[in-house]
Amino acid sequence: MLPFLIILLVPTQSTGTQDREKLAENAKTVLGAIVKAADANHRLPEHAAPGAHAPLRRTGDELTVYYVRAAAAAARRRPEKEAAPAFLLALGIALDDSSLLRTNLMTRSLWRKIEPDDARKQRLAVLGKPTLHGRHDLAQHFSVSAALTAAFGPQAAESASVLKEMLDARGGSGFSFADLSADFAGIAFARCLIDQPSRLADIEKAFRLDDYVLSPRGLPEGLTSAQFEKQYGSLKDERYLRLQDEIRKRIAALPGYREKK
Repeated sequence: MLPFLIILLVPTQSTGTQDREKLAENAKTVLGAIVKAADANHRLPEHAAPGAHAPLRRTGDELTVYYVRAAAAAARRRPEKEAAPAFLLALGIALDDSSLLRTNLMTRSLWRKIEPDDARKQRLAVLGKPTLHGRHDLAQHFSVSAALTAAFGPQAAESASVLKEMLDARGGSGFSFADLSADFAGIAFARCLIDQPSRLADIEKAFRLDDYVLSPRGLPEGLTSAQFEKQYGSLKDERYLRLQDEIRKRIAALPGYREKK
């Protein structure tokens, strides 16, 4: 599960109606470029198809990289100050095959303005399963947290991420630091590009997942509330804060977040 249902619980940054309309218009254009790329990829033969030869259909992590670079290329055709938010929002919608944000009170108007129902059906028909370190759920966490950061700000996106994991611990898939790490990486990714939109050129030419997102290997997952409380106490406990801080530092140390010289 992704950190969408609880966006109502966190504050959002205010954006003027005109700015929100421009954001939706730009994101819709970038999303269209991603769907065009998805359709082109979908028409390629699958690896297992009899007699298949290169180029073959992209899958998994390779597919995610393909979409990110296609989105960056399209976003760079927009005015520089508008490019990064459009890129981030379009990518978050494109890689998400759930309908949670389309029905959430705080996000549904913007999400449906960018992608009407008929367009969503067309996207899902050709999207495939883009992954991050082999997991589709992590690709969703990363891209959607980046989109929420662009639309509502980093504090709202992060609060939603943490609270959703706590809800999962009470009866869902369990608290996952791997999910949280992907969320934090998506937020860092968004902040980096919003602060330095010129970096989209690097994203278009040389985006690599390992440069921006940690491997989930070794990060605790599937913790029930009782297990979380036993091992980490609460969200204010030093044990939890220590691991959260370690994840942040490891993300900040990744090549993609280093200051450009």
